[in-house]
Amino acid sequence: MNSRAIKDNLKRIRWLANANAWWKTRLTKSAYANTVRHYAAMPMAASFETLLAKRLSVRNAPFQERSGGLNIFYLGTDELQDRSGILQSLERFGSLGYFTRADGAYGQHIAGTDEQRRSVNADRLLELFKKLHGDGKTPDLLVAQTFASYIDPKVFSQIRGAYGTLVVNIAMDDRHQYWGNRVSGERGGTYGLIPHIDLALTAAPECVDWYLKEGCPAIFFPEASDAEIFHPMPNLPKIHDVSFVGGCYGIREEIVKLLKSAGIRVTTFGSGWESGRIDVEAVPRLFAQSKIVLGIGTVGHCTDFYALKMRDFDASMSGSCYVTHDNADLRMVYEIGKEIVTYRTADECVEKIKFYLQRDIEREEIAKAGNRRAMLDHSWDKRFGAMFGLLGLSEAINSIPRTTERPRGGSV
Repeated sequence: MNSRAIKDNLKRIRWLANANAWWKTRLTKSAYANTVRHYAAMPMAASFETLLAKRLSVRNAPFQERSGGLNIFYLGTDELQDRSGILQSLERFGSLGYFTRADGAYGQHIAGTDEQRRSVNADRLLELFKKLHGDGKTPDLLVAQTFASYIDPKVFSQIRGAYGTLVVNIAMDDRHQYWGNRVSGERGGTYGLIPHIDLALTAAPECVDWYLKEGCPAIFFPEASDAEIFHPMPNLPKIHDVSFVGGCYGIREEIVKLLKSAGIRVTTFGSGWESGRIDVEAVPRLFAQSKIVLGIGTVGHCTDFYALKMRDFDASMSGSCYVTHDNADLRMVYEIGKEIVTYRTADECVEKIKFYLQRDIEREEIAKAGNRRAMLDHSWDKRFGAMFGLLGLSEAINSIPRTTERPRGGSV
């Protein structure tokens, strides 16, 4: 029996699974608290503007003057996630290439040991860049969503030095994946990337200071959505009272069971649910045909430790009422109670969903307000347009009809 099968069997032992979840939760929250204390005592290295100017000074002048639009390269892992708006948006800013494995499959190689995949992915990235350079399509910008445990980060410095390519990393999990495990004596999280990138985009606002104190320019960069994929579908009926997409475990299972026991119809998709996984192409329609889209904003098995999710923006962009955990980060991107609804406990979740299912007018007003906010402020075009502005790549912003204001104060 392989290690994967052993783990699956152990998960079926309820008390053991609960003990494991409790221990993982404790470790996650303890590591975060220690990191907060660590950076609270550390002085700021320099201003965002100073740090960014220093990183951008390595860019080759001939690239800046080259006509014909930008060449962009994306290094991702999860094709379903990346094709739900990220890749489509980047394609609107320039000519887009992306990482494929040697067999042509999308995304970074994640099998094997940390050391093996770091080496394989780094070698493959260099191979792809050499080919692009030989074809006269050298990337001006490399946008990555990765960790130092996935790829040897020194390859980014090699690429910056050899081609003048700017390197940006999107970090959606910094709150709990910043340090990561040690790999060959180095940190395997996003921290390990810091010396080798030009800009960090983090979905956790407090982590901006962590990067800045380490000498790396960073901005608050929440997830977003794509209005061409997620949008209201007024010609279709709202056939789902509540829908949820995500794995079945921990508090997710608890909340869904509580809703169903209260007589609320909940449509669930994802690993572990009876309905199984849903095709990514079907998610926009599911959300648009839901009276309420349920969000569960916790990290892993935690019950009171939160992070922003792509669902926080896809749901509202779909024109449905979004009800999710009361994560403080959401107050930076929505007006709570008017554009989305939040809850603090599972019981409060049930109460609020019952309330809004019985009040169509109030529910649809929130749905419409949330959609307006998402359209105005939370598209991937808006996010990436701001990023290109910071990097001085005005040719990318001018390549699409939308215009984006330059962010102030190190945030988007």
